Amino acid sequence: MRSEFATATGFIFDCDGTLLDSMPAWNETEARLADMCREPLTAQDVEDVRALPITQAAAIFAAHGVAPTADEVLALIDDMLLSFYGTKVQARPGALAFVQELARVGVPCTVVSSSPARYIDAGLSHNGFDGLFREAVSTDTMKLSKQDPRIYRYAVDRMGSRLEDTWGVDDALYAVKVMRDTGLRTVGAYDCDETAGSIEELAAATDICVLTLEDLLS
Repeated sequence: MRSEFATATGFIFDCDGTLLDSMPAWNETEARLADMCREPLTAQDVEDVRALPITQAAAIFAAHGVAPTADEVLALIDDMLLSFYGTKVQARPGALAFVQELARVGVPCTVVSSSPARYIDAGLSHNGFDGLFREAVSTDTMKLSKQDPRIYRYAVDRMGSRLEDTWGVDDALYAVKVMRDTGLRTVGAYDCDETAGSIEELAAATDICVLTLEDLLS
């Protein structure tokens, strides 16, 4: 494991695009819902859909005519994604091995994700992550987005780690910037998904930027 992590007291991991290779499925779902909109989404709508808790994202789609209510939009999303998480999604390269190594040396880990807890739990269990995280924190449960520093401070408090010695790992540019500004050290786990930002932007915003989590084991 890299020498920079010698003093780490905790790790916060994003799920989609960082631990799990699930962003293509999310992008397809978003595109299908966007096609169902009676009014086109604005650029701000798209940004909010990707960062806000899923109930709020569903409300945006409902407001654009996808279905009469946010609950009905949520049911559509479940139909498109829940089985995928439970039976098909694969871990990103090196993700399981890196988290297992952190567990071996006694560094606590937490997941902070915009996905619903039922998706996170199904996808992580399907890929052998059971028992490796102190908690899987969903923005949907917390009613806080990943743009809100409080969700990262909550994860730090739950782990009992020191803020300045806690690392945040995410593929999304906006998320690593929030974690950095909150006081965490940051790893940009680049995903070629176009919604995450370029690798140059990610590298500029983080302490470490890698193509896969395998690169953190050396």
